[in-house]
Amino acid sequence: MNLNTNAESHSFFEKHSEGWHWYEDPEKEEKAKKKDPSPSTSQSPTKVIEEQRKELETKLHKAIVEPTRENLIAYITFQKKIFDQSERFSKSWKEVVMTTPSLDETLQHPVDQNARHVYYDLKNQDIKSRIKGLSKDYGLFFFFKKDCPYCHRFAPIVKHFAASHGWSVLAVSLDGGTLPEFPEAKRDNGIAKRLQIQHVPALIALHPKTGKLIPLAYGMISESEIEDRVGILTQLKLGELKK
Repeated sequence: MNLNTNAESHSFFEKHSEGWHWYEDPEKEEKAKKKDPSPSTSQSPTKVIEEQRKELETKLHKAIVEPTRENLIAYITFQKKIFDQSERFSKSWKEVVMTTPSLDETLQHPVDQNARHVYYDLKNQDIKSRIKGLSKDYGLFFFFKKDCPYCHRFAPIVKHFAASHGWSVLAVSLDGGTLPEFPEAKRDNGIAKRLQIQHVPALIALHPKTGKLIPLAYGMISESEIEDRVGILTQLKLGELKK
């Protein structure tokens, strides 16, 4: 009996756990390793992203210049890899936001249609409350002319705004006429010139104690626009309180 042969056979059977993969081609194994290199841990995330962008651009340009099947597949495959990476980031982002309420912007600015109605209702209530609060400090000058069609259309808006928010209005007629909404309008005594009112209708906010004037409208605007512009006053008021 050949002892060397027995030794070799014994060695082979000791490796039976490798199955039919006991035969390995070192050259093929080396190629496989080169094909799927592990990412370098020394590269910064910024560098990795830059290189991915450059590689994607290179593959795209190559596919455009030489639109062969191989070049197109290479570009599409790499593009999908980048897309999958973005998808993973997006998924992780959502998971973090969902589990960290302080980072969830939709709690402050909801995107759901029903929730948005509630959000805007609350916002409008807050604005209306602040506008009403300013009525204690500010009044309105409404400049008009009797023969101005825009003044006739704007007068009901001004009157409704003032009544809704508790503001006082002093209507000033530049031509001595009146409007149905303001039958007791005052004739201009020169104040329009002092305030440089050249166009009507005009709506000016006045702070009687300080004499501060803030133009709200030159021309006809909606009531909601008046509310938006009066919002400037609330910001100014808050700024004064912080000083």
